Amino acid sequence: MIQPPILHHESWQALISELALRDGFAFLRGVPVSVASAVLAAPAAIARWLALRAPQLALAPSLSILVIGAETTDAPDQGRWYQLLPQLLETSLQVAVTLVGAELDTRFASAAAAHAPGTPAQCFHCGLAEFLAQHDALDFDLAAVFQPGLQKHQLWLAEGGFARLIATGVPCIASSYEVDEYEMDRWVLECYGYHASTEPVLNPFFLDLGDARTGVRWGRALWQIETAPSTGFRVDRGRLTALDTLTRMVMHSMTEVGAPSPGYGMPVELQSSDGKRMPLVHVFDNRFVDLANGHVVHLTAGGQAEEAGKIPQDALLRYPGMEAREIERAVWAADIKSRYLLESYPLRAAADDALTARGMLAAMRGRTADLFNK
Repeated sequence: MIQPPILHHESWQALISELALRDGFAFLRGVPVSVASAVLAAPAAIARWLALRAPQLALAPSLSILVIGAETTDAPDQGRWYQLLPQLLETSLQVAVTLVGAELDTRFASAAAAHAPGTPAQCFHCGLAEFLAQHDALDFDLAAVFQPGLQKHQLWLAEGGFARLIATGVPCIASSYEVDEYEMDRWVLECYGYHASTEPVLNPFFLDLGDARTGVRWGRALWQIETAPSTGFRVDRGRLTALDTLTRMVMHSMTEVGAPSPGYGMPVELQSSDGKRMPLVHVFDNRFVDLANGHVVHLTAGGQAEEAGKIPQDALLRYPGMEAREIERAVWAADIKSRYLLESYPLRAAADDALTARGMLAAMRGRTADLFNK
């Protein structure tokens, strides 16, 4: 059986080269790969998921897609590029797309806008709950939300829009920059009573929006919101607060430390100058704790091991262990850092982490805009 292009290829260059050989798409030969990949990123992510996880939808005669939280990267040229889904999937699928987003920019145009297919998406400048108050969820066969950032956008869950879509049988798929961001979205979903895919699909057709400090791959990890909360489910505020602590401690490390270190909460083995091996757990920023006695060792940039405090026994007993998810260990490590180690760090100048985060977001959006217009 011949694979569709979205499965046959593993690189943008190969995928775009095949599309350019087809009738009506020769123009792709004159479009820079960076621009072509940018306008095709959202439809390619959906196509990859459909081909691997929902082939029955790919083979249907028509598909109505709701894109939630649409802004720019998932909505260039008024969403016209979603019309290439049949080419990516090698089907005769008739595609209708609706873009919904409070920050939807219908004027966001790419350098390839003149070549975009003629059918635009329907565009609604509003949130999901407001949209569903006026439209029937049954009108859609698939819902997609790219990089939802649910830790920030918890209102989307509280308002019940996703639950309504799931209740009517609409598959809700999502994407994250990396597996660790998927794990954070999954954590938030679980706090609200939802369940998500336990394993994401790693998509080779992502956009690299990172810089020297951060790895940002738009559309890299694909997953699904599988079930909605049961009636009367109470939001787990404690676990949400713990996740906020993890975010805050990671931001502190990025802005104040910057040096690479092992994974948060990861068991490691260090060797002392006399050859003695020490099983430890990495907390943050090359600070390691001995679970047997709570002593903390800081491995300095010069390779020196310095005492850096002691962790109480009750906190050590909460260590999740290797059988737990990686994010569980990271959340534990962030709690340890914030409670017992933060004061041992050099005194930081007054800093606004929120301002730093907004600056990083603005820089990433700038890199995104550049991709669409190179």
